[in-house]
Amino acid sequence: MKIVALVDCNSFYASCEEIFKPYLREKPVVVLSNNDGCVIARSSLAKKLGIKMGVPFFQIKQIINQHQVNVFSSNYSLYGNISSRVMGVLKNYCDQLEVYSVDEAFLVLNKYSQRSFINRAGEIQKVIKKWLGVPVSIGIAKNKTLSKVANHLAKKDELGQQIVEILTKKQTEISLKVLDVGDIWGIGSRIAYFLESQGIKSAYDLYKTDPRWIRQHLGVVGERTYRELHGEVCLPIIEKAEAKKQCRVSRSFENYVSDFKDLEKRIVSYATRASEKIRSDQLQTRQITVFIRSNKFNKNNTPYYGSKTYNLISPTNDLFEIIKIAIQALHQIYRSGIKYKKAGILLSDLTKEGIFNQDLFLKRTERDILKKVRVNRVFDQLNQRYGSGTICVAKENYEKFYITRRKNLSPAYTSSFNDLPVVN
Repeated sequence: MKIVALVDCNSFYASCEEIFKPYLREKPVVVLSNNDGCVIARSSLAKKLGIKMGVPFFQIKQIINQHQVNVFSSNYSLYGNISSRVMGVLKNYCDQLEVYSVDEAFLVLNKYSQRSFINRAGEIQKVIKKWLGVPVSIGIAKNKTLSKVANHLAKKDELGQQIVEILTKKQTEISLKVLDVGDIWGIGSRIAYFLESQGIKSAYDLYKTDPRWIRQHLGVVGERTYRELHGEVCLPIIEKAEAKKQCRVSRSFENYVSDFKDLEKRIVSYATRASEKIRSDQLQTRQITVFIRSNKFNKNNTPYYGSKTYNLISPTNDLFEIIKIAIQALHQIYRSGIKYKKAGILLSDLTKEGIFNQDLFLKRTERDILKKVRVNRVFDQLNQRYGSGTICVAKENYEKFYITRRKNLSPAYTSSFNDLPVVN
């Protein structure tokens, strides 16, 4: 029998910080987003203090000080390294593995008898905790949707084993009765609001709904979720990661920015970083979007959000072309007198390198494009060898504007010899 297990690392970013500082396990911990803007991770003790996900840091400073909450800036190199180690362990325990996110993975356990699933999950849990110091919750079921339900319930069992299985009809119905309809994987907030207005408040209510009504009101996606709640397998395990569909680089500013030239330098920085990212993945973009906005949390400032999208005739990952278009977009959306708090660039409709559409009006040849490829390659090689920002576009003013504010950054314990912990 093919069984799916969802392994989810508990409060992953916070848990990564606790690995090298064990004393933090008894204290509340939060991790902040880029530029220390918002809360993106909370330990269980921080959650109990009422700290919400996504709340701006400045709004909770009183709670932070009052309860001596430990605050960390996001350390993505550390989290990515620990994540790859977790996934490496999981590969030894399954026949198929889908890395769903940095802290979640679906496993297929079809080699083992039904009686051993809980024991097998317990072994996985103990090994990851012992080898890596990361606590995990595990949900076991016949498909991905029900394994998500099981994992949701496992996470709530903080004092227990944090392993839940849903393999029988009775287990399914008991589990769905205690789950809100909005907590079902694949049911977004808009659909949840609609379902609740129709009297469908729990996952069990949806489970008992007439399938014809589901098909009529929720379409193919909703019907797929409904069928999975009934034990069917509609969503396959995807072992190979899907190609990126977009690349986004954005930052919140420490101080307000109103001057166009200052904004331009930041946009050039973000365009530079975004183009580096897609080139490293051997991708090109057909669509470039630039956006700027004021502080939506400050009611005393003039509210403003502006964005401009350019659709390209030929895909590109050329640094200078992307920067040129980004600056054009900024000119279109900039309004003087506004106190801007955030800006960013989004590269969408990504395709593999090598796709070249020659256009008569562009007067560009494949030879021209190859020359630009060589220039970009040298640009990337220098920055990879000597450090990011070694060479940059003049408009960027790298030192002043590109460095992300990370006042509470932990050391790179797993990727830098200089930051290795010292044992006395």
